[in-house]
Amino acid sequence: MNDSEKWDGLLRQALAPAAEPEEELNESIINRYKERNRMKRVNSKRISIGVLVAVCTLVLSITAVAAAQLFSSKQVAQHLGDQVLAQAFESRDAIEVNQSVASGDYNFTLHGIVSGVGLSGLNSSAQDINPERTYAVVSIAKQDGSPMPATSDPEYGQEPFFISPFIKGQKPWQVNIITMNGGYSELVVDGIMYRLIECDDVEMFADRGVYLAVSSGDTFFNNKAYAYNEATGEISPKTDYKGTAILFDLPLDKAKADTAQAEAYLKDLLKEPSSDTTANPAGPVDDAEAAMVKRMEELKKKLPDGTVILNPSKK
Repeated sequence: MNDSEKWDGLLRQALAPAAEPEEELNESIINRYKERNRMKRVNSKRISIGVLVAVCTLVLSITAVAAAQLFSSKQVAQHLGDQVLAQAFESRDAIEVNQSVASGDYNFTLHGIVSGVGLSGLNSSAQDINPERTYAVVSIAKQDGSPMPATSDPEYGQEPFFISPFIKGQKPWQVNIITMNGGYSELVVDGIMYRLIECDDVEMFADRGVYLAVSSGDTFFNNKAYAYNEATGEISPKTDYKGTAILFDLPLDKAKADTAQAEAYLKDLLKEPSSDTTANPAGPVDDAEAAMVKRMEELKKKLPDGTVILNPSKK
């Protein structure tokens, strides 16, 4: 044993207590140490789970807020006081679309559509829901999050919108929501504008294809916003139009098309006008088109500012 080891031994002896602790005390200290370590680990797990729950709650809350920003078609009908139509939007034949398109300063969302069979059996003494009609809900929201003007604001209607079905193969200035005995109701909730449109049933044209057009700048059809291809019957937004001009392709069930009914409907709609009808040199030029223009002009005179058509007549 060298000198260093000797000095280490003497030092341990000098510092050692006179009596060693009892075995029970040693075990107690060891158990407390183990318990404290175990508690630390449990607390650590609890904190991790708590953070995870908080994060999940935050994510779910954000998702819920985002989902709550837009009403469903049913809720829009309810806000407009039409409980029967609200029920129709929940029927098995209603089509839930929820498709959004950003254009210009706005986000446009087609929420849903219901026609024909989805409206059958829903007539009531208080509300007239006609199964030969089509109802659809579209919302308009500003992309920057600022609110749309409330219906009571002076700014309401200063940015007009035209929302209408177009039938593939038919000139859109001839066949649209105006000529199809249509109209709409509108409301603004939480800064988002909702429009409930209605017109004659479009399901009869399901095999041809039906668009829902949304354009800005006018409350009636604007031939500067859309192009019609005479050869193919296709309708498309004009790329040089400075406002909004978009088309939603309606997902209608082709099995519900009625070719005979559609032909009869168009024949009646496009019948020759009376002899006193004159063409508008700034618009369409044939007789049927001139009749449509005249009809639109007459409707404009009946509507102050041409912004809203409420309670349109049913067929």
